[in-house]
Amino acid sequence: MTTRERCQKAMEYHEKGLNCGQSVLAAFTDITGFTEEQSMALASGFGGGMRCGGVCGVISACVVVLGMAYPSTLENGPEGKKRSTQLVKEFQRRFRQRFRQLNCHELLAEQEIEGTSIARELGVTHHCCLLVVSGVEMLCGMLEELEAQ
Repeated sequence: MTTRERCQKAMEYHEKGLNCGQSVLAAFTDITGFTEEQSMALASGFGGGMRCGGVCGVISACVVVLGMAYPSTLENGPEGKKRSTQLVKEFQRRFRQRFRQLNCHELLAEQEIEGTSIARELGVTHHCCLLVVSGVEMLCGMLEELEAQ
């Protein structure tokens, strides 16, 4: 699946009424191994920053995808934990660099945010959907970089 197709899929999920986290996680079923229904169930509490304005559901879902793609397990021990930590921090850094915030409450307060190139191509204007599509595009870029290593 191309990055654009994955972004389109996430946008469509969001437009159907899924929360931000559900929309992101459901767009990565081929990577996570979760079904669409499992993705929706797992991320059902991520919306609204875990319903309290905390960490954006887009970020939470991207962290789940990273964890499924590059897990920290008993088998890979401290090295797996270290890598997982580095990947999560790197995604957060990239997200913060683009949107200045990580928390839903603060992101919603931002009056004007600029989505990534695919968000602009798709004509996304809804605030949260911009974050969904942009987060998916950013995560795809990061996963491509990791695969190239």
